[in-house]
Amino acid sequence: MIVELKKLIDANPRLNDKLVFPSLKPSRLRTLINQSLNWQHQLCKNPKPNPDIRTLFVDHTCSPPGPAGASSAAARSPSVPAAVNPSAVAAATGAGTSVPLNQTLVSALKHSRTPPTPTNDEQRGKRLRSVPQATETTNSGMVRQQVPRSFDDLTRTLFCTLNQGSTVTSMDFHPSLHSSLLIGTVSGEISFWEVGRNERPILKPFAIWNSATCSVLFQAAYAKDSNISVCRVSWSADGRYLGVAFTKHLVHLYTYQAPNDLKEHLEVDAHVGSVNDLAFSSPHKQLCMVTCGDDKLIKVWDLTGHNLFNFQGHEAAVYSICMNVKENVEYIFSSSVDGKIKAWLFDNSDTKVEFDAHGKYCTTMLYSADGTKLFCCGISKNNGDSFLVEWNENDGVIKRTYAGFGKKSMGMMQFDTTKNRFLVAGEDKLIKFWELDNPNILASVHVDGNLSSVPRVRFNRIGSLLAVTTADGRVKIFANADGIKHLRAIQAWSCRVSSKANTNPAMTHLELGESSSARRSKSFTELPEILKCQMITLPDTMYPTAKVARLVYMNNGVGLLAVGSNGTQKLWRWNQTELNPTGKAMASACPVLWRPNSGFVMTNDVPENSEGAIPCAIISRNDSYVLSACGGKLTLFNMLSFKVMVSFMSPPPRSTCLAFHPQDNNVVAIGKEDSSIHIYNIQSEEVKAKLTGDEKCITSLAFSMLLAVLVSSDADAQIFFWSTDTWNLKKSLKMYLRDESPVTGDTQVQFHCNQINLLVCHREVLSLYDASRMELVMQWVPKAHMSGSISCATYSGNGKLIYTALTDGNIVIFNADTLMLRCRIAPSVYLMTPNIPNSENVYPVVLAANPQEPNQFAVGLSNGAIKVIEPNASRRGNNGIGSWVGKFKRAGKPPRNGGRACSSAMEETVSDDGNSGANTI
Repeated sequence: MIVELKKLIDANPRLNDKLVFPSLKPSRLRTLINQSLNWQHQLCKNPKPNPDIRTLFVDHTCSPPGPAGASSAAARSPSVPAAVNPSAVAAATGAGTSVPLNQTLVSALKHSRTPPTPTNDEQRGKRLRSVPQATETTNSGMVRQQVPRSFDDLTRTLFCTLNQGSTVTSMDFHPSLHSSLLIGTVSGEISFWEVGRNERPILKPFAIWNSATCSVLFQAAYAKDSNISVCRVSWSADGRYLGVAFTKHLVHLYTYQAPNDLKEHLEVDAHVGSVNDLAFSSPHKQLCMVTCGDDKLIKVWDLTGHNLFNFQGHEAAVYSICMNVKENVEYIFSSSVDGKIKAWLFDNSDTKVEFDAHGKYCTTMLYSADGTKLFCCGISKNNGDSFLVEWNENDGVIKRTYAGFGKKSMGMMQFDTTKNRFLVAGEDKLIKFWELDNPNILASVHVDGNLSSVPRVRFNRIGSLLAVTTADGRVKIFANADGIKHLRAIQAWSCRVSSKANTNPAMTHLELGESSSARRSKSFTELPEILKCQMITLPDTMYPTAKVARLVYMNNGVGLLAVGSNGTQKLWRWNQTELNPTGKAMASACPVLWRPNSGFVMTNDVPENSEGAIPCAIISRNDSYVLSACGGKLTLFNMLSFKVMVSFMSPPPRSTCLAFHPQDNNVVAIGKEDSSIHIYNIQSEEVKAKLTGDEKCITSLAFSMLLAVLVSSDADAQIFFWSTDTWNLKKSLKMYLRDESPVTGDTQVQFHCNQINLLVCHREVLSLYDASRMELVMQWVPKAHMSGSISCATYSGNGKLIYTALTDGNIVIFNADTLMLRCRIAPSVYLMTPNIPNSENVYPVVLAANPQEPNQFAVGLSNGAIKVIEPNASRRGNNGIGSWVGKFKRAGKPPRNGGRACSSAMEETVSDDGNSGANTI
């Protein structure tokens, strides 16, 4: 087809010798066709493993289940089992010819629903763009839009009401603590609210910090009328500073440290008259404060209070300012009360753009979250009508006018935008929502009739919460499903911590390991008898004595990956059998050591001078790829064929830990030996950001999408919180024991499934942190009855338990909310077996929890053995705590055989196309 198209184009004299034809490989067209077929099948309402597809011109639909749909499609379509995901499209046919699926690396990392089949051209797949998910089509060929999810994402559910007590004039959510709200009022006070707990930990009434530095004009105006209100409150992008602009001359700048540390930093007599707006910007990588006021000026200040330069040109009071960045160039849009809009660069020069605002009166401006769309909102000078429009910022032309406003607004309408999807405005005692690309109103919310005529509105940065002011000095908090989940998690966490503190007020940091023997007998249960739990030793004929460095369950719960200290990776998979009809990992069925028929082994690049190298590995969300390193290059393996897809980032420095970005599997955070963190994009093969601030080797990384933070820990027991929006450092914490003794050494961090609670594991202490407030909540320290130090810990799959292994062989299980010991598995249960030689010197070095079965975990031992442990069948249930706690007897002798092991080692050979070969016993 390419050859024929080239001939046709060459025959056109107007195009001859004017085009350069790309060099395409023969399989390129087949790849595109398969991507199209695969996307069609994902949209099929009754998808079958082997669809019968004969044409691209009509979207196919698999036959419905039942006798009527039992056609001969299976006979016409060659069957290729989908070894990673049975629901994936494993084959597609066109005109009776088999066309094998050729999904690519990039699209597979982006779309977790369809794992790829191995391809012979790995580099081609790495650069291929994924297919956009735009529309859904039917067999008739007519295009039908997908059902919008807009209403599910709208913040329309009233969650709580904050009683501020005076009329609110400005609000702004913290950029990363998404439930923390800053409020300014008509009385000049500012408040800091914790919305999840409905608490106001900070209240600052207005006060002049240093009257000697204030101008004579301000002192005269203040002496004449001491009433002063807040015009604007605003956070800096990193959340470390907050600015307050007042109706008379002044600007206050505070420094903030979570959770409740607000300190006076700077007072500036900024403008003559009212300071109408305030914003932060970072021209030339220097954080600055920008203000505008009644004196027709826009001023730029550094954080020491020095006036860097002024923008002059407006002929009336400057009403609002709006910052944006394009191609690393920061600029300002400003609007004045005479309806003029101007644009400025941070070069102390004249205005670059000038045009009239719609309505030729007061206007506020906002950019969409990605900085591509500019919105203006205001009232018309002649008739007072409200308006909301999208501007073309290049020529000042209106691109879109949003409908749904009443006539004769009673004041200046407030609006906000979020997530590149929604606009919200308060008007006519209603909250009104629009989608960015649709001028028609999407929804409106009426709140018990107590909203003001033009209520103020403000989204948090991720669009899960919406604050709306009322006429009686209150703020109503609306939330969508994600916001409600987040707030309820904060409430539950606060209640548990408060309850525990009330029980024992002297224990600021709870250390439950200090319990007496009487208390201990109630807090946890020993398991000395093998009858009370089930376990299995994984078969291994590949380097069985290599020390286990990492254990990772597959996300679908059917396999377990182990990384040895020698850089070799092994994968065990559970198959569907009569004993295991689900095919999930379980301790009562023996898995097989997965080996492709090609004989490939997942072995990392291990240099000769690899002494001290730290093996690391993570699995992609679709279970199709594993990214790992052991002192050398990072390598991306296909988990079906064990082929190397790509290698990158040669040392030095060596990689020490990894974490996929929760929203994009093409982006990975890479901790380094030199204490740096690289944010690397696999698709574009570039480092997006390099984070520095840690002092020693990075030992662990964890993302929270809800809080928009990346948490890192280092080899000196320090924890660092980074913003994933700006990649700036938010806060660093040093770990201490209850007696204020500092601790040193490696630490591991892991987020709870609610993405708020943070588990921090150190050899001396197990700690729980509230990541939203970035503060320690409670600790547990091993005591005399468990003499070993902590080797590893992990949350259970549902987040209700914490599995912790000690170097003395004990495995203890905690309640994840209170760190109460629920159970202890003695070393005699799983170590004293014939299958583990020299078991008296063996201890657990790594743990992994099954994400699909909360009561199951795997433990890797110092001699290379791996065991899977879970409660016996009579005690398993849906309750993640009760299954490991029961009426177990504390007495009894250890059994002769402490654990079940496979009677013979098994390996399963699998061909590269996914077909199972013969079993080798």
